[in-house]
Amino acid sequence: MNAVLHVISDKHRHHLPLFDALVEAAKGGADVLQIREKKAPAQETYSQVRQLQQALSEERLSSRIFVNDRVDIAIATDIAGVHLAAKSLPTPVVDALRQQAGWSGQIGCSVHSLEEAQLAEQAGADYVTFGHIFASESHPGLPPRGVFALQRVVEALSIPVIAIGGIDQTNIDTVLATGCSGIAVIGAVLGAKNPRRAAAQLKSAIEKSKARPKVEFCALHN
Repeated sequence: MNAVLHVISDKHRHHLPLFDALVEAAKGGADVLQIREKKAPAQETYSQVRQLQQALSEERLSSRIFVNDRVDIAIATDIAGVHLAAKSLPTPVVDALRQQAGWSGQIGCSVHSLEEAQLAEQAGADYVTFGHIFASESHPGLPPRGVFALQRVVEALSIPVIAIGGIDQTNIDTVLATGCSGIAVIGAVLGAKNPRRAAAQLKSAIEKSKARPKVEFCALHN
């Protein structure tokens, strides 16, 4: 099994029009496309998801769609996953999703420490995204956590850990060597003039890596 590639949307960090960049990333082999537009109206995010679903279907692309924070949109569009902040993931929320809403998709959680990661696993998260690993435009001025902190989280958890933050061709091997289940990027793909090529290069690096994930990211099998 190989690690996976998540590409996360950011309306301020893309070279092509955002929708086109996401579709090109899918053509390049991105396993997951996460729509993260925290301040956008619900209708706008819903429309983005629907348009992306249609495009992936028409192009026969296998990328899975996740949405950030909007549980309602995830349920309404029947996508593969919803990604929450650590503060949004108390156990009752997970239980309500699973039991009352009948949610069968993945529930992810962003964490920034080993303690947060362990609490997310206890609350029922299917995976966590940990970072930022290296200096990142998304967190200017904040010190990165580094690969040693990432490795501690990977070793402590029994669910997949996705690494995020400043990851690109120059450091991907170091990240994958921790046994993480995948990487998540924004600028390394969407900020490229050719997002398809950028995604394909990262996927190629993942496939060539001798490192293997400690835990497989299973959303691809839903």
